[in-house]
Amino acid sequence: MYDRKLVVNVSVPVVGLYLLAITYVIDLRTVWTAMPKYGRIADLLTGLLLVGAGTYILSRKNYQRHFLNGIITSVALLVYLFLYYLRDNFIYGVYSQLVVRLILRMCVICLVCFAMRDEHKQKLYEIIENIILVIAVISLVFWVAGSLLGILHPNGVEYTTWSNDGSEVAINKYYNLYFETQVQNFGGVSIVRNSSIFTEAPMASFMFGLALLVELFKKKDTDYKKAVLLIIAVVSTFSTTGYVVVIAAVFMKYLLSQSHNRVYSVIRMAVIPVALIILVIVADRLLQSKLESTSGSTRIDDFSAGFRAWMDHPFMGNGYYNNSYMQYMSTYRMKNTGFSNSLMQMLAYGGLYLLLPFAGSAAYGIFKLVRKKDWNELTFVVLFLLMFIFTVVTFQMLPLYFFLSLL
Repeated sequence: MYDRKLVVNVSVPVVGLYLLAITYVIDLRTVWTAMPKYGRIADLLTGLLLVGAGTYILSRKNYQRHFLNGIITSVALLVYLFLYYLRDNFIYGVYSQLVVRLILRMCVICLVCFAMRDEHKQKLYEIIENIILVIAVISLVFWVAGSLLGILHPNGVEYTTWSNDGSEVAINKYYNLYFETQVQNFGGVSIVRNSSIFTEAPMASFMFGLALLVELFKKKDTDYKKAVLLIIAVVSTFSTTGYVVVIAAVFMKYLLSQSHNRVYSVIRMAVIPVALIILVIVADRLLQSKLESTSGSTRIDDFSAGFRAWMDHPFMGNGYYNNSYMQYMSTYRMKNTGFSNSLMQMLAYGGLYLLLPFAGSAAYGIFKLVRKKDWNELTFVVLFLLMFIFTVVTFQMLPLYFFLSLL
């Protein structure tokens, strides 16, 4: 008789990756980040980012050159953003602590990106996908059995400040694993949108869409069962941006797929033009339907108001979280004054100065991928940018990681 010892072989860098992945997911506008009772969660997430980054960086060996490049880039980024902070603090001041938090997060993530090996960058996205898959499955169970069929019932309510004026709003909760935050009207019939653990359905669509892009374009072997599950999750959010991304992703996956079967190749070449025409027609119908809705009108008004606010101070913007853009919004939406897209929010708050690091890293990353002819990775980047532009996730850690990892 002898005792068998259970040996768990988990490397320290991977532990750091899991901490970072969990931090990125929670930070991307989950309901908990908008609950007054968790008022310090932003500081907690920043602390968790530091722990995850420190765990990964300190466990790495033989990366001195990359680490030095990371330090140089992070210091340059710190100086660049600090100039924005000085200007913002001198003129406005009220939200200066938020700028400091943003600068700290960007510099830490930048340092991690340079210290991270390519296979670990891939691993981090796969960990994020696995977390989102679990979230998607749980949300679909509660959405179908609870929100649609009424078999399951909410076990209470939570109060969030994810509203236009910052006031507390009650939302149904299912054991803190699923929340009902939005309703979609179809011809007088109201259907709850699947927002999962996020503040609204577009955020859930963004995360489900990201996981789908990872499965289709960043993995060597695609698990189509996972892909179908994630597509269903996106559909349940009723997000037009999500639908367009799904259609484009499926088409590009088909376009980029390779086969040694000559007959299949011929058929594929014949089908591609037809599929492209169908893609354009469906996307056009979706966009037209969206633009004719109240939500679509609001999104158009967002772009208009954001652009006009940006023109007031095109180079440095109006200040971080400055709401001067509200004066340009249409009067019909005075109860719905929050931004719905990242691009105009970034320009209104920080102008071209704040946009430059994001646009620069994206352009550099796309240039490298085109030169390498890495079409799968390029598709991932382009579709991520599409989701980013039309969803308000401007300064969350996951998009920050995406942009900085392109350097």
